[in-house]
Amino acid sequence: MGDCISLRDELLNEPAQPLLRDKEGTAFHNSWEAEAFAMGNLLIKSGFMTQAEWVEIFSQEIKAAQAEGDPDRGDTYYSHWMNALERIAIERQVTDRETLEEQQRLWDLAVKNTPHGVALKLENALLQTPDHDDHHHHHGADAERPEPISICTNR
Repeated sequence: MGDCISLRDELLNEPAQPLLRDKEGTAFHNSWEAEAFAMGNLLIKSGFMTQAEWVEIFSQEIKAAQAEGDPDRGDTYYSHWMNALERIAIERQVTDRETLEEQQRLWDLAVKNTPHGVALKLENALLQTPDHDDHHHHHGADAERPEPISICTNR
């Protein structure tokens, strides 16, 4: 993993930047938006993709959403950003659609299974919570523990 970048470690080593703001206040309405923004910028900074490549793919995602009826009021901006990141990860073979969808499913379970006041972790997808004891279906207890996200630039 000599050419791999741990996104978490890289982001923690970045100097703190002023929080982006727009005329209504902070540019991010949810923490995932800030994280997606940081990941996109880190991928450019690391040389995984060029800024021109990012602009092209991001623009295509916005145009595709508009063609499907997105009213482009600004509230879906980071959804397009996230779609572009996912597309790049799949096109560059960092992951595949099936693995990405499984990770999303596990995160959805983690959110549902995490009690209030407890840190959200992917491992929580495998928790059996008390309100789930009265029904019987599989919550992924036999699933492998997912690996942390890293970007390998040697592809």
